[in-house]
Amino acid sequence: MGLWSFYFFAKLFLFIQGVVKFDILYNFGLAIFLILPVPEKIRFRRVIFALKIITGVLLAVSIFWHDTWLPSPLDAAKELKSQGIPSKEYIYSFLIRYYDQQTFINLGIIFSACWVANKFLKLTTFVMIMFVALIPITIHAQPNEEEISMNTEAFLDSETSRVVRFKAPKGGKLDFDLLYLHVCSLSWDDMKDAGIENDQFFVQFNFLFKNFNTATTYSGPALVRFLRSNCGQTSHSMIYKDQPAECYLFPALDWVGFSVFPVLNHDGNYGGFAKQIKQNGIPRAPMELDQSALYLNMFDNSPVYDDYMTLSKWWKMRLASDKQYAALYYNTVSLHEGSHKVGDKEWWKRDRKWLYKEFLAKLIVDLSKFIKDLEASGRNVVVVFVPEHGMALRGSAIQTAGLRDIPLPDITNVPVGIKFIGPKFNNAPRKQKVVTKPVSYLGLSHVVAKLVEKSPFQTDDYTYNSFIDTIPQTDFMAENEGGSVIKVGKKYYHSGKDKKWVELPINEIQ
Repeated sequence: MGLWSFYFFAKLFLFIQGVVKFDILYNFGLAIFLILPVPEKIRFRRVIFALKIITGVLLAVSIFWHDTWLPSPLDAAKELKSQGIPSKEYIYSFLIRYYDQQTFINLGIIFSACWVANKFLKLTTFVMIMFVALIPITIHAQPNEEEISMNTEAFLDSETSRVVRFKAPKGGKLDFDLLYLHVCSLSWDDMKDAGIENDQFFVQFNFLFKNFNTATTYSGPALVRFLRSNCGQTSHSMIYKDQPAECYLFPALDWVGFSVFPVLNHDGNYGGFAKQIKQNGIPRAPMELDQSALYLNMFDNSPVYDDYMTLSKWWKMRLASDKQYAALYYNTVSLHEGSHKVGDKEWWKRDRKWLYKEFLAKLIVDLSKFIKDLEASGRNVVVVFVPEHGMALRGSAIQTAGLRDIPLPDITNVPVGIKFIGPKFNNAPRKQKVVTKPVSYLGLSHVVAKLVEKSPFQTDDYTYNSFIDTIPQTDFMAENEGGSVIKVGKKYYHSGKDKKWVELPINEIQ
């Protein structure tokens, strides 16, 4: 086997680190293929020997990719096709953070040891011993796939029957505006890693959800799931298929009396974002953006506009309009991976955590300033702050920082807040209710539907724990194009490109 032993010992090291899995059958099959000799006297021996080397390399690369947590090349290609190719600077920044110096040093040490040992020892024997030692470990690690699959099917089946139906307001008319702030790339884990998990911005919300699952880690699916939040959670394969009319949030808001306005702080072209908004219940075109408000460039170099200036422009238009009550859908990508200041050509060399903290601090200032404007208007307003998904700022052994293919709970668990603004609440003592039970979009629609039916500006019912008890719970399951994560009991399981359920290391999800 010679220096091929390095391949297996290196994978053993990465397996122990949690960086890769180790499919015992595939790797053992590769080892046997490499051990088989090419007979000395066979015809065209050199050609066959060369073909064996080439085949071995191709098999080794394929099996290595199979053992990684990365999606299949086909799924990766689908994602790029649907979302578009990022800028070369973004690719540079990704490669830089994917490189881990200590890991490469350790692999260099392993290679050097194999190089030296190969001169004195039959390393094939040690590789075979390694396989024997790994057999009980890999067998023990295999979960009951049938049971997990049954749990998954049961969860999705139960979700199909859950619907939130909006009712007309008691008294016959609304008495508040409703503003959804849909924020890209912010999770509780991101805030903790950035050192601002206790920021005062979140103290102001009347309701704060500590265990809200976005069910995905990409913007397109997050948008669709949010806009269809009146119905229970569907599988990823269903989100791009038409759903019953009752599932769509904004048509329901329009029915009860809100005038719907979409506003983005970007052009909406990437991933067909604006098109998906139109297809999922908001036919009105987004507000035209003011070029003087240009703030950042996104990772594909498309423009990103200042949050406060954009929201302030809409609010002034709203106050000047003849619409009695408005429902705003606002989406911001100021925190998106690869966002950078206009004209900064060296952004990809900068520390991504430092950039993220800077942009997050600016976003909080902008939103706080906008909320002050809402309070000064004297109008009743309900603000719903809900991120699309997290940034994956921290990363882990199985998925480097910035990658979100595996929808880990650290990425999908986001801070969601609901704030009441108006003369009744502006100067009143804060009465924040923290919701800790697992909730997703259906629970958020439930709360808004109750607020519409019985206004918080006419009653104090929403300060009591009994109301929180009525919010429907949603157990944890998250999906992307190439994989799923589900919680069964206290354990989390992942199904990726090989469609097999694997228990996730507990240290990777805490």
